[in-house]
Amino acid sequence: MPRFQSAFTLVELMVTIAVAAILLTVGVPSLKSLYDGYRGSSSISEIQQTLAFARNQAISYGRPVGVCANSSNTSCGSDWSNGVLVYATTAGSTDTVNQVLKVIDSFNSNDSVKGSKIVFRADGIANGSASFVYCPNGETTASRSVSVSSSGLISEGADNQSCSG
Repeated sequence: MPRFQSAFTLVELMVTIAVAAILLTVGVPSLKSLYDGYRGSSSISEIQQTLAFARNQAISYGRPVGVCANSSNTSCGSDWSNGVLVYATTAGSTDTVNQVLKVIDSFNSNDSVKGSKIVFRADGIANGSASFVYCPNGETTASRSVSVSSSGLISEGADNQSCSG
């Protein structure tokens, strides 16, 4: 009885590798942009939840609560990529960190974050309007934003905003 062996020929193997290479070449960049979009959405959602937390703390405890760029987990800085600091303060000195309420660790080192310090008064009203923009890999195309109105309303902002400036 003759035995038949089944295996791939060299031509079949080369065609399979070529097709796989083409699929990877087309698919990997799409996955990267999908990942960037998810990272941007997740990070801006975390910032939005932190802003809501700060406003709720101000109303609940009847004292001003600030949100600023994290410097050392106990003080405000200017680089929002280092994370976010939520702190309780006093009405007369909203720049003083009296008590740290929440800290968000630094964001992805490749990403760019733009925002401005904001303080919620005891009645939940903000000291002014502010917006926060998160750009994965510093690119505008996948950026997400959240805005705070002077009345303290926190809402999703427009997408595809620039993180420069």
